[in-house]
Amino acid sequence: MHKHVDYALRDGVAVITMNSPPVNAFTDALHDDFRATLAALTQATVRVAIITGTGKYFQAGGDMNRFLTLKTLADARAFVEMAQGFMDAIAALPYPTIAAINGYALGGGLEIALACDVRVASGNAILGLPEARYGILAGAGGTQRLARLVGPGRAKLIMFTGRQFTATEALALGLVEQVVPPEDLLESTMALARAMAANSPIAVRHIKQCVDQGLDLPLDRALALERDLWAGLIPYGDYLEGVQAWLERRAPEYRDPTGPQAR
Repeated sequence: MHKHVDYALRDGVAVITMNSPPVNAFTDALHDDFRATLAALTQATVRVAIITGTGKYFQAGGDMNRFLTLKTLADARAFVEMAQGFMDAIAALPYPTIAAINGYALGGGLEIALACDVRVASGNAILGLPEARYGILAGAGGTQRLARLVGPGRAKLIMFTGRQFTATEALALGLVEQVVPPEDLLESTMALARAMAANSPIAVRHIKQCVDQGLDLPLDRALALERDLWAGLIPYGDYLEGVQAWLERRAPEYRDPTGPQAR
């Protein structure tokens, strides 16, 4: 049976690939396989995850045929709650996530990228949230994550117009963090992932928690969170290993956090 989403894991880096021709649309099959992949990765040692697509498409958004089946308010609420829950599951992964945007990332596809921590785009990638053209809005977290990433003015520009942006334009808008040649996308993203994976996993996870949770807190409470997580890293022990490795001019050997210590 064809898997619409699968993964490969090497040296702590998981590469999650959406492969649902022709455009990797957000169908029930892609959703279910993606969820199964995330569940499988909870049983593995993962330090960084890369999410990418196949061919000319990262992910081209929702399945239009599925939208035509939504006739009632109850149907619409059930669908959007499922879609938001899916994006939330990606955003809640404790380790860093990188969207390797290999082609078109539109609608729900861009929302997947927005749920990741970092976005690296191929030079030929096309990004956009065209929902307003079809009488809806980016309801799988798009309006909120986009505004937090690029600011409300730019987010409204992107969504009000519904236009498609090139990778270069997306970089200027702050929609992606890097643009690389198409032939170098996976190699460049893997190099970035390995650089993250080489650091203390618990420190990197705590950084993610500080930033993600702190954005929604008043500054004094966000600083308190930062203090608590910083202090908790000292007895964990990676700090001592990192310093000792530096003194001995060797690569540190960090533990992989599991269970409640990972959060």
